[in-house]
Amino acid sequence: MEKKKNEEKKTPSLVKLLIFIYEKYYKKNEYTWQIWAYTILRFLTRIYPLVYSYILAKIIDGITVSYNQGVGFESLIPIIIVGIIVTLIWIVANNFYRYVDSLRALWRTHLEDRVYLHKYLEIEPKAYEDPDFVNMKNTLAWNSWDVSNALYNSMDVLSLLPVIIVSFISIFSFVPAFALLGILANIPSALVVKHFGKQIWNIWGSKGEEKIKYASYRSTFWSTQFEKMQEAFVFKYGRYLIQKAEDLNKKFINKLQQKHKRRYRWNALTDLFSWTLTIFVLVYSVKLVFDGQLTIGMLTFVLSAYQKFSSDIGEVLYTISAITGNRKVIQTFYDLQNWKNKQVSGDVLLKNVDKGVSIELKNVWFKYDRSKNWVLKNINFSVKADEDIAVVGKNGAGKSTLIKLLLRIYDPQKGQILINGVDIKKLNLDEYYKLVGILSQTFNRFNISASDNIFIGDISNSNKEDIVTAAKKSDIHSAIDKLPKKYNTFISREVKGGIEFSGGEWQKLAMARAFFRDAKFLILDEPTSAVDSISEEKIFENFRENSKHKTTLIVSHRFATVRNANRILVIDKGKIVEDGPHKELMKQKGLYSEMYSKQVGRNDYRDNSKNKTEDI
Repeated sequence: MEKKKNEEKKTPSLVKLLIFIYEKYYKKNEYTWQIWAYTILRFLTRIYPLVYSYILAKIIDGITVSYNQGVGFESLIPIIIVGIIVTLIWIVANNFYRYVDSLRALWRTHLEDRVYLHKYLEIEPKAYEDPDFVNMKNTLAWNSWDVSNALYNSMDVLSLLPVIIVSFISIFSFVPAFALLGILANIPSALVVKHFGKQIWNIWGSKGEEKIKYASYRSTFWSTQFEKMQEAFVFKYGRYLIQKAEDLNKKFINKLQQKHKRRYRWNALTDLFSWTLTIFVLVYSVKLVFDGQLTIGMLTFVLSAYQKFSSDIGEVLYTISAITGNRKVIQTFYDLQNWKNKQVSGDVLLKNVDKGVSIELKNVWFKYDRSKNWVLKNINFSVKADEDIAVVGKNGAGKSTLIKLLLRIYDPQKGQILINGVDIKKLNLDEYYKLVGILSQTFNRFNISASDNIFIGDISNSNKEDIVTAAKKSDIHSAIDKLPKKYNTFISREVKGGIEFSGGEWQKLAMARAFFRDAKFLILDEPTSAVDSISEEKIFENFRENSKHKTTLIVSHRFATVRNANRILVIDKGKIVEDGPHKELMKQKGLYSEMYSKQVGRNDYRDNSKNKTEDI
């Protein structure tokens, strides 16, 4: 039902969509003046040729009259002065327009980041497991400029409309039929643009899934990561992947080529039609001069005005057709900005969290939206505040899903999750997350300074000593202390003076980020998978010494990591099949004992094997 609410949206008109884009990009911010300055200056630069041609026509007629009547040059001075003033205004306006247009280009990416990235921050993580949202995001990633282009194109139309009206009135006052011919000349080309623009979008713009495949095939070779390029060099799979990308791209190109070929054949016919009408206007205007109905000066003005009127009408129709052709991507932008999170935060604030948080799951059942199979089945367990528990199980048992429920990324279909006795659905999520620290198995590697890599774990804490303390807890301090600029060193070879960490060092750095948060509920998902056993032991010694008054949940395949937990939960096929401390579970000789013996490579189940910690 919730998904349908997201999908059942009213489709606004194109005008409302364009207003919506304007409001998102420019309304009530420091850049509003740019879009309106751009529009006004665009109008001034476009009206100038029409005004100039009229002044020139008056000068030509003035010269003719002066010559025929023997009047001096002085009679032309006023109109020449007007022409000079108009030209000076145009020079200033045109250069200021270029300046504003360059600013628009410079700030364009900044504005798009503000519009898109801030929205992405609001969207809940579960959306990234929704194919509809992923397709929407990929469509905009490939076509984001079409959205801002639609806005600027519409402002171009807005700046042209007054010019078209002036041109129309000017032509109509001399030869009414010419004004109608100027409109007629551009209708066929506009229809061609609209027809083929829609077809071209259907081939390229809407193929989000194919674009993902195309990007996946070629992404490795645009990467600057040493590990990716090293693997590609050794396995020699580069040509294969590049060929797959090229084959996929050729399908698009061939289809687009066929459409463009047909489009430009029709364009040739529409251009011929427009040219024929222009020749007619020229011939008929000359006839009017010979008939004495039009002066030589006004002939140049009428022809110039007709040409500009026809050109501007064509540009408006073409632009509107182009905007219409991009309606789908504009609609996608609208849908993204109006995307509603399915998880609604409550308003209850947790109390008494000084000693950690208690957790209780009652009869919890969960399955993903597009699946019929239950991932978690009738889960029941409780965790006391200040307790350290571990979760183990085979791949696909439901461990990661359990973490998602405890973070309220998802809600269970059945059952209840209580945090300090409060239903998690009633909690204020922003305040709840302030109490939570997490180290994911696929943690983020930020190509920023070592200090900032740790600091972003809790941006409300500006104490630099706490950053060092967190680094010491995760055993990364000594490595950072040896760097050229110590904590200010960038962890990236792409930056001059930067360095690259090993996989284990990256994991320690990410762990420091989690420790820096000083969370009351700490979730560690495979926290030491890339760390050697000696460092692992040291990290957890530090952790145990500094984890008082914290509730900790550790998910790991490495038994040296989990064996010292207060309790160990064993999940198998979505159910908790064992629950207890290490020694007790070993005595039961169940699934935990079996996995433990396989990992340490022994069958006697003795506890003195704790240093053998190779992965399962």
